[in-house]
Amino acid sequence: MFYPLASAALVGVALLLKEPLRWDEAAFGFACGLLLWSLAEYVIHRFALHGPAYLAALHDMHHADPRALVGSPLWLSLGSICLGSLAPVWLLVGFGSACTVTAGLMLGYIYFGALHHVIHHHRLKRGGYLWRLKRRHTRHHYGKRPCNFGVVTSMWDRVFGTYCPE
Repeated sequence: MFYPLASAALVGVALLLKEPLRWDEAAFGFACGLLLWSLAEYVIHRFALHGPAYLAALHDMHHADPRALVGSPLWLSLGSICLGSLAPVWLLVGFGSACTVTAGLMLGYIYFGALHHVIHHHRLKRGGYLWRLKRRHTRHHYGKRPCNFGVVTSMWDRVFGTYCPE
């Protein structure tokens, strides 16, 4: 509930500032945020959740029982979004752009969470889009080598050589 409202509020702020962003600038920032989320998802999953022992141990709970409702608390995800997106983009290109980039990143995070939940908790029609995502993600959980760290997209796995075909 929080992230859709926060994302809409950030876009609203960007469009209502004293020097507001134009719609095309806001749309570009939003698209950059979605792309940034896809890369952040890959990097966080590969290097944080499968990296340092403390974080890997927490993530191993998910691998041990993929249907368990294990996730990051709001304070951690929101803090990470503010420190990893809003603040640096604000310093680089301004507050309005930071709002739209962060809004896109937040909606990417929501989309990831929804997809990840669906592929672990619902029966999916064989051959459909979600079924193919589930098959690719299953290779991540049960494959012989670490691969397929992206849930939303396989693009970064392909770029960085960690893609395993379904």
